[in-house]
Amino acid sequence: ASTFARHANDDRLEQERKTIIYAEDPMAQQAYKKQQHQQQQHNGTTTTTPKKPMYKGPKPKPNRYQIAPGYRWDGIDRSNGFEDQVLAQKYSIQRKKEEAYRWSTADM
Repeated sequence: ASTFARHANDDRLEQERKTIIYAEDPMAQQAYKKQQHQQQQHNGTTTTTPKKPMYKGPKPKPNRYQIAPGYRWDGIDRSNGFEDQVLAQKYSIQRKKEEAYRWSTADM
C-alpha cells in the first residue's frame, strides 16, 4: 500500500514519468523502440535482428582504419599504393623506436 501524498524522491512516480512518450519529443521513436524491447524481454519473446553479411574469403591486407571486410567492403585492394606506403612508414617508425629502446637497454 502506498501513500496518497507524493514526494520529491518518489521512485514510482519518477518511473511512471519516464515511461510517458511525448509526440513532440525528438527521441520519441528511439524511446518507443526501447520500451517495446523492454516489454519483449519482460514477456520472454526477444526478436533477433538479422546479421549483416560477412566476408568469407582469404584474410585481406591490413589497413590503417582496421576495417574488416564485410557489409561495406569486400577485402579487395583497389588502391594506388598509398595505403601500403602509409602503413610501411608507420611500422618503420615503430620498429626504429623498438630497436632504439633495445639498444639503450641491452647492457642492463
